[in-house]
Amino acid sequence: MIPLKLIVEGIYSYQERQTIDFSALTETGLFGIFGAVGSGKSSILEAITYALYGETERLNARDKRAYNMMNLKSNRSYIELDFINFENRRFRATREFKRNSKNFEDVKSPTVVLYENINEEWIPLESSNVQPIIGLSYENFKRTIIIPQGQFKEFIELGAKERTDMMKEIFQLHRFDLQDKVATLYKKNQSELDQLNGQLIGFEEINGDRIQAMQDKLLEERKSFIQVQDSNTILLEKFQALKNLKEDFLELHKMKTRFQQLTNQRAEKEHLRQRMIRFEEAWTNFYHILQAQEKLRQEQVHEQGRLQHEETKANEIQKLTQQLSLQLQQIRPQYDRLAERRISELDLELILQLIQFSAEIKVLKESAEKGRNFVLETKEQQTQCKISIRDTEALLLDLKQSRPSANELMELGQWYTQQQSILQREVELHQQLLELETAIADLKNNLLSCGFDALEFESKYNSELRTLESRLTKLNDEKAHLLLQQKLTQFAENLSAGSPCPLCGALEHPAIAEHMDISQELADNQKAITEITASIKSRTDQKFEFEKLLLQLQSLEAQKNDLNVKSQVNESLKSSHLLQFTWTDYSSTDTSIYTQKKQELTKIETQIVATEHMLTNHQLVLVDIEKKLERANKRLNELEVDEVRKQTQINQNMGHLKHLKWSDYQSLEQTSIESEYKTLKAENLQIEQHFNTLTEQLNGLNSQFAAQNSLVQAILERIDKIKAEALQTETTLGQLLQTSTFDTIDQVKETLAENLPVQQIRAELEQFQIQFETLKAQIAQLDKKLTDQVYDEEAFIAQENALKESSHQLKVLTENVAKYEQELHQLETAYKKKEVLLQQQATLNLRNDNLKQLFNLFKGAGFVQYVSSIYLRQLCDHANIRFHRMTRNQLSLQINENNEFEIIDYLNEGKSRSVKTLSGGQAFQVSLSLALALAESVQSNTKATKNFFFIDEGFGTQDIASVNIVFETLLDLQKENRIVGIISHVEELKERIPLSLSIEKDEERGSQIFIN
Repeated sequence: MIPLKLIVEGIYSYQERQTIDFSALTETGLFGIFGAVGSGKSSILEAITYALYGETERLNARDKRAYNMMNLKSNRSYIELDFINFENRRFRATREFKRNSKNFEDVKSPTVVLYENINEEWIPLESSNVQPIIGLSYENFKRTIIIPQGQFKEFIELGAKERTDMMKEIFQLHRFDLQDKVATLYKKNQSELDQLNGQLIGFEEINGDRIQAMQDKLLEERKSFIQVQDSNTILLEKFQALKNLKEDFLELHKMKTRFQQLTNQRAEKEHLRQRMIRFEEAWTNFYHILQAQEKLRQEQVHEQGRLQHEETKANEIQKLTQQLSLQLQQIRPQYDRLAERRISELDLELILQLIQFSAEIKVLKESAEKGRNFVLETKEQQTQCKISIRDTEALLLDLKQSRPSANELMELGQWYTQQQSILQREVELHQQLLELETAIADLKNNLLSCGFDALEFESKYNSELRTLESRLTKLNDEKAHLLLQQKLTQFAENLSAGSPCPLCGALEHPAIAEHMDISQELADNQKAITEITASIKSRTDQKFEFEKLLLQLQSLEAQKNDLNVKSQVNESLKSSHLLQFTWTDYSSTDTSIYTQKKQELTKIETQIVATEHMLTNHQLVLVDIEKKLERANKRLNELEVDEVRKQTQINQNMGHLKHLKWSDYQSLEQTSIESEYKTLKAENLQIEQHFNTLTEQLNGLNSQFAAQNSLVQAILERIDKIKAEALQTETTLGQLLQTSTFDTIDQVKETLAENLPVQQIRAELEQFQIQFETLKAQIAQLDKKLTDQVYDEEAFIAQENALKESSHQLKVLTENVAKYEQELHQLETAYKKKEVLLQQQATLNLRNDNLKQLFNLFKGAGFVQYVSSIYLRQLCDHANIRFHRMTRNQLSLQINENNEFEIIDYLNEGKSRSVKTLSGGQAFQVSLSLALALAESVQSNTKATKNFFFIDEGFGTQDIASVNIVFETLLDLQKENRIVGIISHVEELKERIPLSLSIEKDEERGSQIFIN
């Protein structure tokens, strides 16, 4: 993750909006943020972590974080962070929270939005979780990327489990956590093996010997079965012959018994046949005629009833017709005079219109007179307004002709403005060039006074530094050797006869080393080491100072060249711009004429605007007057037309009067005329409606009466026809009775009442005759077959018992053979299945052993811890490269058997000790080395081209020499595509860093950020 831009507002001490452009800072590879204690340096890191994760090191959700983070003078807090992730994708995280206007301590929950820049457009994402985007959780982010104040040593002091979890997340070691998968496979394999062992328990008695014994037994049973089967076939043939003979004798006896029964039933069947013949005769000759006779009788009764009903209805209609005819004769005289009454009604309606038109004409004449007076007044106003417009237009024309050219003045003003800008730019560039030349001269003098030679300094510095470091290494080796001799001397002084040697354990000491005093040599050695260390620091300081001055000189030279180019461009622009001055009435150097003309133009333009406004008002008034005049003339014409139309209508109405006279009603009140009109109209309408109603009713009754008479006549005709058909039916029945076997019609009806099922009886009689004849023939045939045959019951029973005994033996043998064949088949199938199960058991046992070993290997995340320890040792090796140099080869870092960090102290015979024994400065050095190594591993893991690292503490704990070494280490990171930012209040570091930010806290405006 590399930050691009940070905006903070209303956060901690940042009252006003402050923007940090990290692009320029990160390009240098090393930058710093400096300021006094409490100025707001660490707040920048908190703003970054809060924008990304919503978490801060100082405050959590229970601490009323939103309220405490917000500046007490602000009502709104806003953080915006643009950054690039390891995939070079650009993102923006924003968090905003506001104070409740009614409750100062109530700060609303922050609004969080995460964007991605796609095709130069910020697209909001659905989730605000940045962990998948950055690849680190909040805890590991503050251990590897941005390390807050007070947390720099956390990675060293983490427990084994916490450190393993951290390594697991950063390096994705969860892919090596195979315990659950192996356990699942082991349980599944064990379950399959248990099931298989359970199946094999049922196959313990299945073997080859048992199968062979079963095969021999089956062979013996099959031989016995064949013998008994042959004997049983012979007995079966003999028994079948006796059985057929017995069945024939039994069948003959049954037939004779059945034949006797049929013979006894012949008389009954013959009587039934006679009854059937008599019923068929009655049905065929009389049934349908009797049915028709009954139908005619019922229809005659029905028609008689209808005749009586319809005759009564006809009489009622005739009475109503006579009543309506009488009422119609009474009202007819009034109806005959209705036409004359209608004419009088129409005359009254015309007279009412005449009265109304006369009143309307009077009103129209009054309105027309008022309209004529209004038109005369309006025309006078129109004439006065036109005169005012003509005078105003003349004044406006004079003003426009007298004003200067606005376009010419505008172009001239633009030329003067651009000319002034060019001259001002020329002065500024000249002043900047003088300042740069003075600074460059001072810097060169400074370099000369310090004796720096850019061509020889680098090679001379490297040669001297290698010589000093080589001498320091030799002195450190001599010191280690002297310390070893001193220790051996102490051991030798403490040896005594019979006591074991602490080094080799020997009880005898034949050649004890003599005592040697090497304290002076150690003091000389330490003095030489101190002097060389001071020389190295002096050379390093000179190099830093020289490089800093060279960078400043290069920057100033580049700025000078840039200013020279800008000056040349500005001079060229000045010449070309002067050639564009083409106004002969004006001066290119004197703007007084231009100013006078501009003021004159402004004055005339003001007068023109006022005159145009006056003209517009006059024109609007004229338009309004003309509209009023037009509406008045139009209305006056409409009134005159209405008056003429009304008078014409009066004349027409007077000509249309027929019975009544206008003079008789002219003096009457309109209300009395209206009352007379309404009364006459209502009476006329009532007479007409009553007459029409009576006429329609009478016509309807006449039609009904005619229809009713027709219906009565039709019924009478139908009754006569039914009587004729009934008489004809009686005659036909008498004729049929004479030719039939019946004496009377009642006998026929009794016979038909039996309702015999003729088809069923006929089928029954035919079936009886067929059975009788068939049975008679079968008896004769069987008598002929059994003429010479004799049946012996005892011989049949003996033969039947012999066959049963033989069949029983055959059945037993058949069952035995089938049983033995089935058992043999089951044994062979089971034996094959047992072999398959044994092969599967061997496979599962082998897999079980392998999975058990894997389970023990992965048990308790042991494999993950093992892989983590490998990563941790590699991390330790990478950290030692820098840690050796920072500690002048005196200390190194290692991992013990418990995966915990230890320090190897080469000044104490290379013995190990806890990292907790390190001083504050040493702890910072080892933490920095580990953090850089961890960041490099993360960079390699994410395949990012660059990586970012922020340090917020530690430099105040270092001495000058250590600071030089640490700083030189940080400078070397630029060559490794590393970006490092430091936060400190140490002013010496600020002078060594070419680009940095300074934070100053203002009492009124809050913290302010400046670029150095």
